[in-house]
Amino acid sequence: MAEDISIIDVYSDIDSADITLHSGGEYTDIIIDAELVFDKKVIATRQFSITSIDPDSDITKVTSWDITNPKEGFYRTRMTLFMDGSPLETRYFNFSYGWQALPGISIKDIVPDSRGISVILAPYSSMAGSRPVLTDIEYMLVDGDTVIYRTTDNRVTVVQATSLSKDWNVLLLNDHEYYTRVKARISTPADAVIARSEGFTAIDDARITELYRDETGASATVLGYSQVPFDGHIMYTVTQDNTVIESVREKIPLLTSGDDETIEVIWDRKLAAGIYGLSVEVIGNNGDVLDRWNTVIESEYDGSSDSTPVPTPTQTPGFGIFQVSLVMASLIVLSGRKDRHNG
Repeated sequence: MAEDISIIDVYSDIDSADITLHSGGEYTDIIIDAELVFDKKVIATRQFSITSIDPDSDITKVTSWDITNPKEGFYRTRMTLFMDGSPLETRYFNFSYGWQALPGISIKDIVPDSRGISVILAPYSSMAGSRPVLTDIEYMLVDGDTVIYRTTDNRVTVVQATSLSKDWNVLLLNDHEYYTRVKARISTPADAVIARSEGFTAIDDARITELYRDETGASATVLGYSQVPFDGHIMYTVTQDNTVIESVREKIPLLTSGDDETIEVIWDRKLAAGIYGLSVEVIGNNGDVLDRWNTVIESEYDGSSDSTPVPTPTQTPGFGIFQVSLVMASLIVLSGRKDRHNG
């Protein structure tokens, strides 16, 4: 008998419900039946299937009820845990819709994306004004019907509109649908729980944060902004008078949120003096452009200064051929005069 697996938490409202199990051992083929009851009638049913659960672990399942035009009144959610076709445990959660007491705060907005989630909480105001509300906030990342990541902010005091945010600490799949669920457990003025969910599509994201360029080359620092691993490229394009002078494409190492890399390139040849356009693009996993910086390069490089002078032929120091002939003739004449004089 599976005595060390049990339901430890159930929550429901008119929009959605969640259930958390804790298991002390390893079990397989677990079924949970969820039912929403109104006026003693079951108006919605859902079923969760858990292939396996590890020892000493929790698993949370989430569903939406998709009730159109709900009636005001008292609702009951019933969760039943089955193993091997036999029921092990049933838990209930009761709530009211339409005339329930205000819980002290509301979740005004949630904005999830591939990096994390931002939430705005606000206290309810009355004629006497608003009062501080103490709450614990739970952030859940849901894949299908299963919570794959959760984190909390404990003992948050909400006096006015309050913004909170959390980053996901798991890797996400590109172009995959996820949704987030935020639950606030309110301690004052009365114990209550509220929840809100919002979906998003995970996408890779990386952006340029720094750029250096001159007539010899360029370097750009690229920062990751998503928990979808970025596996893309960077493209440098140099133009002048609408003509492409240089085009260099480089692979960027894998990036996730908060990671950065600097990618340097050298032009095939130094850019001669003039004004050039430079476009730097970050190209994502699907070939789409995630970020683009357009700027200019002003080069003052004078290419002629790098030229090596061609050596010119040099004459033998002294006289030319004609001058040498004259010298030789003069020596012969002088020699003849000397001989006659000596005779």
